[in-house]
Amino acid sequence: MYSFEYTLHEVPEIQIDAVSKPLPDDIAKDLLLNGLCHVDHEGFDLNEIEQAYYRYNDIALEHDSTWYKDGGMSNGTNAIINPWFTQTNVDRLIIDHSQFVVRYPIQGQAREQVSLYAALRPELLRILSAQFKCGLDLCIDYFSEDRVEPIVHVEWDFDNAIDLQKYAYEVSSIIENSNWMESIPTILRYNKLARAKKVDAFIQADTRSMILFGEKSYKLIPTL
Repeated sequence: MYSFEYTLHEVPEIQIDAVSKPLPDDIAKDLLLNGLCHVDHEGFDLNEIEQAYYRYNDIALEHDSTWYKDGGMSNGTNAIINPWFTQTNVDRLIIDHSQFVVRYPIQGQAREQVSLYAALRPELLRILSAQFKCGLDLCIDYFSEDRVEPIVHVEWDFDNAIDLQKYAYEVSSIIENSNWMESIPTILRYNKLARAKKVDAFIQADTRSMILFGEKSYKLIPTL
């Protein structure tokens, strides 16, 4: 009844101490005294200063103009974004987005460098307070004749790579077994009832996620 074809990507390699090399002094002075340092409190968006340290430590970043939370950039998100499920067909079931995300703390000599300038600019403590976290994000929709119906959307954060691996495997195992599609009519009926009863959006998301994965839709770890 439903066609859903995709390529499954592995969980990316994660190194907790990946951001530890300091910037050259001339670059660091101007950036740390004048660069944007607002921190995305719930998500993975990186501000101007964080981006500079990540790139100087040879960490590849992606810019996604469609994904934005409350980071300091004006358009889109700049973050470590790696693909998870990549759809290979076009049918009524559509992956809106599917990715792994990572945020590293600034450590080692890079941390010492930021700390020196924090005495002159206390808001830099936001950057030093950001903790490690990693996460997965999956959103699948259904295209009917006259509307788009949400099927499932999960955003789960973890404070260690082992749990990320565990939950990524569990979700991928469910998706690889096409039996999950038997729940789609139930979700579509629930969506219709939820709209009629004006059910809270987060409760709706949790219900759909519980039907498919037995877990709440959002499990977020604060950045600070």
